[in-house]
Amino acid sequence: MYAVVVLQDSHEVMVAASNWLTLAKTRCFWPPFKSPEKCKEALMNRIEPSTAGNPWEMLNIHFQGEHGTWEEAQKARDAIIQAYHITGIIKRPKLENPQEMTRNMFNSPLVPSISRMPADDNEEILQMLKEIKSKVNENSTMLKQLLKKDSPVSDPAPTSTSTQPKIKCNLNLPLKTLEDVERTEQELRNAAMRKKYIKYLSGLGGFGPKYVVKNIMQGVLIDDLAVKFNWQGRCDKRPPSSLALADVIQDAAFNRNITRENSQAEIKKYLGNIADRINRKRLRESGLGAENPN
Repeated sequence: MYAVVVLQDSHEVMVAASNWLTLAKTRCFWPPFKSPEKCKEALMNRIEPSTAGNPWEMLNIHFQGEHGTWEEAQKARDAIIQAYHITGIIKRPKLENPQEMTRNMFNSPLVPSISRMPADDNEEILQMLKEIKSKVNENSTMLKQLLKKDSPVSDPAPTSTSTQPKIKCNLNLPLKTLEDVERTEQELRNAAMRKKYIKYLSGLGGFGPKYVVKNIMQGVLIDDLAVKFNWQGRCDKRPPSSLALADVIQDAAFNRNITRENSQAEIKKYLGNIADRINRKRLRESGLGAENPN
């Protein structure tokens, strides 16, 4: 006997020898032959599902029905393909190009014609279509992620805070004067505005505590203002540790999985190195210094 099955991974409608199916009819052995003719010969002869004593690959399937002859099974398979516009082939294709895979999936719409099928089969086929749709959506998401990883992505930390970050912002950042800091402190008394600052700052990018905090600090203060602060307020400088803005910076870093302890340490380092960074910047602008990423 011969069975009509749908392969779960590729959603191809296939004819398989009944002795290739498991007892539960949820999995099926499949021949490893590269030649379609050899696959068909194995199918027609219903040979044992092994080669040189090694069992064939086993695939997950949706069982559609059993038929006494290969011709009857082939007709049933063709009817399902015609009704649902599903491409069924003997040899499973291998698509190496993710974009080609996406194109093939969506250029073969699964448009049902349930009126052509027996009423008893409708529920089973509808369930199969739901599973196919779910699988296509899942594959589409995975392919988009793969294509995104393959694309060149740059996430550079700003080298100067004299320009606004590329992310759209209506928060008047970075701050340029102490008056701007006082104004921002008043704004941060409003819970909704505080959330807005945290959301914006946590989206400035960076990898690891150093660059996450660096991007946030450069998004908050220009260098000429940052040099007026150190964490404890020593040497006649202002202590950001007493400001609500410091809590917002640490909350934004926390949203990027940076602990408050680590973000506080990086803020201290950032403010401690700001004078040197300004000097290097001036040297670069005068043409006397080399570029330094720190």
